Amino acid sequence: MKLYHFAISLYRKYREMFWYLVVGVLTTAVDLAVYYLLGAYTSLHYSVIYWIGWAASVLFAFFPNRALVFQNHEKKGMLHQFWEFVSSRVATLIIGEVLLSLLVSICHFPDTLMKPVVQVLIVILNYFLSKLFVFRKK
Repeated sequence: MKLYHFAISLYRKYREMFWYLVVGVLTTAVDLAVYYLLGAYTSLHYSVIYWIGWAASVLFAFFPNRALVFQNHEKKGMLHQFWEFVSSRVATLIIGEVLLSLLVSICHFPDTLMKPVVQVLIVILNYFLSKLFVFRKK
């Protein structure tokens, strides 16, 4: 019983981070699936594939982040929040693209290994942008 109460208190304390991790893993899975599938079945440049994976993951991520992670259920202002969400993701897209390009083009690391490394950094940055700017408590 003590373990149960301990687990519940941990969940309450870290609920937001727990759900961000869950949604982040799912969002990253969408992004990586699109990236690797398009890489395997098309002749598109890795940079173009990066953008397509990004778009799919942003469309997926908005609603679970809004509802589960930051628990914002108001209908009013959703379009504005979506705009802020996409804008913050554009910023991290550019950062990710620059990092991936540097690592692949200049450092000559394989893109299939560098994509997950860059993605981890982007997930962390996205959390702080969402918490501080997009879904901030008014």
